Amino acid sequence: MKLDSKYFDNIRTSRTKSKGLKTCDNPDCTAEGEFVAKINKNRTKYYCLEHIREFNKNYDFFSGMSEKEILNYQESSVTGFRPTWKMSSNAKTNGSSYFDRKINDPFDFVSQDRFSSKRNNKRNSKKSSISKAFDVLEINSKTSKREIRNKYKELVKKFHPDINGQNATNEEKLKDIINAYNELKSSGFC
Repeated sequence: MKLDSKYFDNIRTSRTKSKGLKTCDNPDCTAEGEFVAKINKNRTKYYCLEHIREFNKNYDFFSGMSEKEILNYQESSVTGFRPTWKMSSNAKTNGSSYFDRKINDPFDFVSQDRFSSKRNNKRNSKKSSISKAFDVLEINSKTSKREIRNKYKELVKKFHPDINGQNATNEEKLKDIINAYNELKSSGFC
C-alpha cells in the first residue's frame, strides 16, 4: 500500500473543533463545555472534563422511579431486557412433550416414566458415589478444593502402611480414601 496515494489521503478524517463551543455550565468555571450531559429529555447542559466526571459520578439513574419500577428494571436487566420463557412451556404444546403428541403408543413402550426411572437411577448412583466419597474423606460438599486436598493428604499420612506398620485394615481404608479422592477429582470437586 502506498502511503502517498490519493485514495489513502481521501479516507483520512480529522477531528475539527467546532467554532463557538459553549462554556462549562458549572458556576465559576470558564473552561469550554465539550461534553453534553442530558438532565432530562428536553434539557441538556455542557460541562468540561472535570465537571462531567463529577456529574456522572453523582448521577442517579433511578431518581423519580418508584421502588416497584426499580425492581422491575433490575429483574429485566438480568436477561438484557429480552423476553424469556420457561423451557418446554409453549402455548401450542400445552405442556405436553413432543412424544405425547406425535406417537400413538397404546402399549406404553415409549413412556416417559420408563426412561426417566433409568436416568434417575444413573444420576442417583453417581450422586451417591460422590456423597460416599465425601463421607470417606470426612468432609461436606461445601468444602473448598484446598481443604479437600489438605484433608486427603492428612488422611493418606494417617493411614499409610509405612507409618502404621503394614496394618491390613488401614491399607483398605487408604484404598477407599484414594478412590474417594479420585472420584471427587474426576467430578470436578478438586
